[in-house]
Amino acid sequence: MKYLTLITLLILGLIVFAGEVAASSKYTVESGDVLSEISMEHNVSIDSLLEYNSSITNPDVIFAGQTITIPDAKGETFRVSAYTAGYESTGKQPGDPGYGITASGTEVQEGETIACPPSFSFGTEVYIPYFDKTFTCEDRGSAITKGRMDVYMEDLDDALEFGVKELKVLY
Repeated sequence: MKYLTLITLLILGLIVFAGEVAASSKYTVESGDVLSEISMEHNVSIDSLLEYNSSITNPDVIFAGQTITIPDAKGETFRVSAYTAGYESTGKQPGDPGYGITASGTEVQEGETIACPPSFSFGTEVYIPYFDKTFTCEDRGSAITKGRMDVYMEDLDDALEFGVKELKVLY
């Protein structure tokens, strides 16, 4: 009888535990939520949310009470360097028409802008634990290929001091 009780409790525990794991990958949309904020809170890209939630046909339209799947964030190690808007990084001088403008057409912003390989769509958000920040893929670079990223920094000395690091990146 003791073994039957033990086995029953063990099976019941597994069922309850499995339910908790499944629940952690779901999110119920609340009034005022927007997909971009949900993606940042869960460290997944908007593209990943859309891929896992075919019911969302327009990323600008989600409804309170709607349940969406939150995929596990993909993570890998990237070779991350830093760049500036200056001549040493871009070949452009202040006053040039494209100075400080990313490949996606936005203005560079420290703590936000990152150059990503072409496999990342513009607008993809990536979280880098080293910085404890979420960056937005807004730029490209000739040296930014698979496995590389380039974080924008305003100050050349800061960029040089940062150098090149192998960092975990979640997207």
